[in-house]
Amino acid sequence: MSKIQLFALLVSIAFILAIFQLVRKKKLKEQYSLMWFLIAAVITVLAVWEPLLGGISSALGISVPSNALFLLALLFLFGLALHFSMLVSRLTDQSQFLAQKLALLERDLRQRESAGGDATSTAEADDEPA
Repeated sequence: MSKIQLFALLVSIAFILAIFQLVRKKKLKEQYSLMWFLIAAVITVLAVWEPLLGGISSALGISVPSNALFLLALLFLFGLALHFSMLVSRLTDQSQFLAQKLALLERDLRQRESAGGDATSTAEADDEPA
């Protein structure tokens, strides 16, 4: 095993341990950790099985296998950016929907309070936490 393979293997093992630590401390959700574990597994396989990376680079017409690895990493990062952009877009839409729903509920509450008088508004004010 060459020095570069050993280094890549140690980096992938450290990466796996870091992912476990982030999940354990609840700083990374399990659903996202699966994707990162997959990436660490791919790095590990490519580090240990050098002919695979050579075959991939030959199939892509790239003479230096490390350049093929960089290309694959770049494509992965583009895909990751697209995934998170879609996620942010969906969360933005959900936030807007919830804000609109909250505004409608507050309007309905104000209308009920004004129609019902002070008796219901005083009772509701007592139930609210300080």
